[in-house]
Amino acid sequence: MRLLIRTGVLLFSLLSGDIGAYTVPAGFTGSSHYISEPLLTAIEGPERLSPEQALQVLDFSTHHFHRASDLSDQAYWHKIEFAPVEAPTELILRLSNIMIDELDFYLIQDGQTIRHWIRGDTQIWTPEEAYASIWFPIDLLPDAENLVLIRKASDGPLLLPLRLMSQQQFDRLTEHSFKIWAAAVGALLILLIHNTVIFLLFRYPAYGYYILFHLTVFLSLGVTQGFGPWLWPMAFNQFLGSIILTLYTLSAWSIFHFSLQFLQIRTRLPRWWRYRRHADLAFATAVLISLILPEYYYATPFSILQGIVSICSIYWGITILRRGFTPAALYLIAWSFFIVGAAIGGMTFRNQLPFNSFTEHALLISTVIELLCFSFSLALRARHLETEKNQQLMTNPDSGLPNRNYFLNHLRNHHHRELPDLSVHLVLIHLSGITELSEAVGPSSAVKATATLARRVNQALESEPCVIKHRLPNLSQSRVIDMDQDNLIFLCHQISSPQEIIERLEPVLSRPIQLHQIEFQQLFAIGVASGCLNEMDMTTLYQHAQLAARSNWRSNHLWSQYQQDLQLHQHRQLMLVAEMSKAISSKGFHFMIQPKVELASGQIRSGEILLRWKHPTLGRISPADFIPLAEHVGLIFKLTQLVLHMVLSWMKTHADELHGTTLAINISARDLLQQNFAYGLIELCREYDISPRCIVLEITETTAISDKGLAAENADLLRSAGFSLSIDDFGAGYSSMQNINRLAPEEIKIDRLFVSDLTTNETHQTLCRCLIHLSRDLDTHATAEGIETQEQLDLLRSWGCHSGQGFYLYRPIPPDEYLHLLQEQAEIDSNAIL
Repeated sequence: MRLLIRTGVLLFSLLSGDIGAYTVPAGFTGSSHYISEPLLTAIEGPERLSPEQALQVLDFSTHHFHRASDLSDQAYWHKIEFAPVEAPTELILRLSNIMIDELDFYLIQDGQTIRHWIRGDTQIWTPEEAYASIWFPIDLLPDAENLVLIRKASDGPLLLPLRLMSQQQFDRLTEHSFKIWAAAVGALLILLIHNTVIFLLFRYPAYGYYILFHLTVFLSLGVTQGFGPWLWPMAFNQFLGSIILTLYTLSAWSIFHFSLQFLQIRTRLPRWWRYRRHADLAFATAVLISLILPEYYYATPFSILQGIVSICSIYWGITILRRGFTPAALYLIAWSFFIVGAAIGGMTFRNQLPFNSFTEHALLISTVIELLCFSFSLALRARHLETEKNQQLMTNPDSGLPNRNYFLNHLRNHHHRELPDLSVHLVLIHLSGITELSEAVGPSSAVKATATLARRVNQALESEPCVIKHRLPNLSQSRVIDMDQDNLIFLCHQISSPQEIIERLEPVLSRPIQLHQIEFQQLFAIGVASGCLNEMDMTTLYQHAQLAARSNWRSNHLWSQYQQDLQLHQHRQLMLVAEMSKAISSKGFHFMIQPKVELASGQIRSGEILLRWKHPTLGRISPADFIPLAEHVGLIFKLTQLVLHMVLSWMKTHADELHGTTLAINISARDLLQQNFAYGLIELCREYDISPRCIVLEITETTAISDKGLAAENADLLRSAGFSLSIDDFGAGYSSMQNINRLAPEEIKIDRLFVSDLTTNETHQTLCRCLIHLSRDLDTHATAEGIETQEQLDLLRSWGCHSGQGFYLYRPIPPDEYLHLLQEQAEIDSNAIL
């Protein structure tokens, strides 16, 4: 029991006494380490005390030391006692925190104040010598009671990292500090100047926010790390110290916007971009609060704000790094260093970590590393964006495969430079039906379908060793080049025929694509051009492959090889287009008329206008050559207008001779797809004073009528104006049965294909009879084309065919002969009546 009582008394005396308080021992000659033991500490009351009053009134104890090292709105006193010295001794007292607002040091000997040093951040003081943080000499006298009193009060951290050292130790420490400051300041200034120059050159927003962040961090480090007065006046440093948390808030705002710009949040994480204005409002509010509230009140809200910014930035960086934005890796490393350094620095100044050489410079070192990483990441980002830009320029956005730009501007130059003697097959896969698919399911879905097919082909070719690989700017590889929505190409080494590769591709190309619950079967034609790259360039090979693919549409083979005659045919086509354009401008066309005979009576009731072109050097050019070509290149509209003007003008001149008859003028189905075609034709007849009832419009079905609504609308307007409509070459064109319903024609012309072998082909006999009966049921006239024998004529007449045309009846004749023929028929009719 006595043992327990004695132990309790001992513990009470230990807890209540000042055991462990720092006292400078006898024979102490200085140390470069920080004082780690607690100092005797007292709390000042509401009135400021003199050092003598503080010694008399205040109760110094180590119990208050920890509280006196954190944020507080009270003033504190510290006491350092020295053991008696045998000889005069000089020690240097050095403090590493220059952010305490009111800081007074008193050297007291035998109860009298010998020296008073003012070193507060809001007090006026001037270093006696070249600035090297806060320091001053302590002269200890023998046979005297020596002690130092320290009074401090501040809005910010009250941490008091002190060192007592000899002159030699102080000189070495000062030299060491100057080296650290010089290295840090040099690195910060070099980075700042470098990025400022880049910003002035490129004016990229991320650099601007980086520079602002860099500047605020540089100023705040100058204050917190103590090198500020080494660079600028003490008064300016004290001003910065008074707004230190405002500087921190501005740096958090600038790094927030830097992150938004650097990580491209607007395009990569757009839902976060919407909240940037709310964040700006929060930062503006925080800046105002930091200027109003004392630091010990604002420190916790600022820590929360800084934590939110850090969490958001780390989250953004990780998310965007996972999406392939590689510069985000350095960005995350920079943030990691800064967060660790800021945490160590904050915990050190809040006295939660011991103040030593590492923790003292942790924030400075981490900030320099952070800014260096940010600078490197900006350069990496510029390279990444350049690569990304090149990738976008050289790839199709839907399929991700190399595009036409890659083929024209990179591939051709690459192979000419590195593989000039390479012999290759260029295989072109031409896809058709894209327009119709787009109209059926929408353009975006059609694009997705063709992109899916392109990726399938590329995947199928990955296992083909002969197929040449293409390296893209992002280092990915591809076999297929997606030239456009209609054409895919790939290159293979010319060591054998591409037959086997194309045969293995056929199932891939033929596999249906599921689209909006519809299985879409892509139609394709394949052309192959072969050559050596030191003899021709890529574009020439591509042109040859296009010609081969075009010829493949008319072939029963899986693929077609380019031949020289295809080039000659293409040259002729181009020449015809150029000459046709000239002939339209110079009215170099003329027309013939083929009479149309009423089979029951043998009378000529109408004639068909047939356009003819006799070129000065090329001679007669068949309509079968120039009409489809005009439709293909878009000249058919001008050609139609030329024919209409020629015919209507001739009809006006010979109105009396043509009285009681009609003339049939061929128009293309594409003409009906012109927005104002019907209105224009009606106005043209009014201009020439020709009744629309004298004109039959024969619609040639060389192409499908894709816009059903517009074609039907034009047809309705023409029919209501008095024009008769006829479907030419019925049965041999596109969607003929649909067009009967859509156009409601007054005449159906049976294609010559069914009439030419009518006497020998029972199938064609059946088809002709059915078409004649169909026209009768629809209350339209049936006209047979291409009648060349009496037997054909007899069969058609016996089936009730209304009228016919053909060489057996009349060949196409000049307009004057047609008029003469009508005149002869009129005279015969008159004689018959008489």
